[in-house]
Amino acid sequence: MDYSILVNKDNPLPRAYIPNTLENVHSEYKENILLDNKALEAFQELKREALRYGYHIDIVSGYRDYDYQEKIYNKLLEEKGFTYAITRIASPGKSEHQTGLALDFCIYKDGKCYIEHDVEDKIETKWIHQNSHRYGFIIRYPEGKEDITKYSYEPWHLRYVGNIASNIYNNNLTLEEYKDKESIK
Repeated sequence: MDYSILVNKDNPLPRAYIPNTLENVHSEYKENILLDNKALEAFQELKREALRYGYHIDIVSGYRDYDYQEKIYNKLLEEKGFTYAITRIASPGKSEHQTGLALDFCIYKDGKCYIEHDVEDKIETKWIHQNSHRYGFIIRYPEGKEDITKYSYEPWHLRYVGNIASNIYNNNLTLEEYKDKESIK
């Protein structure tokens, strides 16, 4: 599998795309989550390391098929409108969750599971942002890069890219910027 695959508004996946590397995630938060086997293995290592620091993290969302993405996209579109939805959630076929390489994490703290924007100012999130590249992950929609990714900052969204993660992290790149640089070589 190409772990650097770029899926976004300009690079969609076909409706029928289903990766053949999916495995069940054993999450305390939610059942029936699937993730690419290498991404899952890497997240489990990240989770173990976080626990050494007293940080309890888990996966709340992984692989989403085209139809499920269509359902949640349409729901947000109906509830919040087009202008809001287009910067907050990928339309069907344009979500990296369909690759099985993207995940949303939560933080367990003080008996509560913090998700989405609730993780933004947590020390655990800062630690994840500084260390996830060592396990092959990047913060896919970083703050200050919205004009490039075309999505709002999502501190809870990790993308497995494998051994290029540290290069992306150390050079403060988005996956789009990394792929652009690689295409020039």
